[in-house]
Amino acid sequence: MRFLLLRVTISLLIPSGAAFSQTTIDSSECIKHANRLLDEAFNVMQKHYYKKASVQWDQLISAARTRLSQSNNCDNAYETVKWCFAQMNERHSFIMSPVKAGEYNGNINSGSIPVKQSGGIRHELIENTIAYLDVPWLSTADENICNAFADSLQKLIANYDGSGINKWIIDLRRNTGGNCWPMLAGLAPLMGNGIYGYFVSDNERIPFSYANGEMMQGKHSRCTVRNPYECSRGQETIIVLTGINTSSAGEIVALAFKGLENVYLYGEPTAGLTTANATYSLSDGSVLVLTVCKEADRNGKICEGRIQPDKNIVANTAAGKDDVKISAVMFLQSN
Repeated sequence: MRFLLLRVTISLLIPSGAAFSQTTIDSSECIKHANRLLDEAFNVMQKHYYKKASVQWDQLISAARTRLSQSNNCDNAYETVKWCFAQMNERHSFIMSPVKAGEYNGNINSGSIPVKQSGGIRHELIENTIAYLDVPWLSTADENICNAFADSLQKLIANYDGSGINKWIIDLRRNTGGNCWPMLAGLAPLMGNGIYGYFVSDNERIPFSYANGEMMQGKHSRCTVRNPYECSRGQETIIVLTGINTSSAGEIVALAFKGLENVYLYGEPTAGLTTANATYSLSDGSVLVLTVCKEADRNGKICEGRIQPDKNIVANTAAGKDDVKISAVMFLQSN
């Protein structure tokens, strides 16, 4: 599950309805279609990949074509793209098959068994003084689901804030990524209006920001909350919990909190996928998710690799204990 930055559609190269299945077309025709898909993927990668200058494209393309030509399985176009990313040492980019892309975009009739689109928000009131919110992964671009996710988070924050709570724990340890916009919009009452960070490429620096219920990427709206809430600013103390599974979109959320007054990161370093992806729709319905830029915090400092917590605490859940959470609670109770 990854953070998806923007969406681009590639011009149609394969007839509508054509699938990489040897039950509908013969083997030679199938491989031709697979090679066309590989061409599309390479065209996008060579143009938009954020480290494109460091890749030996001629060698990689030649090796990929050889690999694909030795297969009689048309679906190996997808496997070949995955193999290319492995050769590039690229951990964050990947390709979604038409079925997976349909699921992500909210097409529940994509032909597969329905998949869970979120880990589910968890929350509790600790010792009547600390609000705990566990913000999980969200693997969909479906607008209704995304808006409901953001609305739910803001409603929870409003309820706790309305009862006088000003100490918070935001748990991102289950957040393996997906769509960052509803996460950021939902948590925005705790961060307020303003710039949360930047997407940085060789040519530009695009802010992502929040104002009055709307999460923005540059000038483009990415998520809107129906009834935006504002916390009473200047009183909150916030602990953000991170771990090895805090990845991609989860890391963007952690990065958005960094640099705020009275905000501290507790736990273990994050997964290290602190780059931003764009999605490119290919002609067979698959989607190439490609890393296109770096990320910077609200102060403009580029984050490369893992995000280091302010207090490093090794996760230990033996016998039902949660040392990271316990440490956060103890700090908040003493302050």
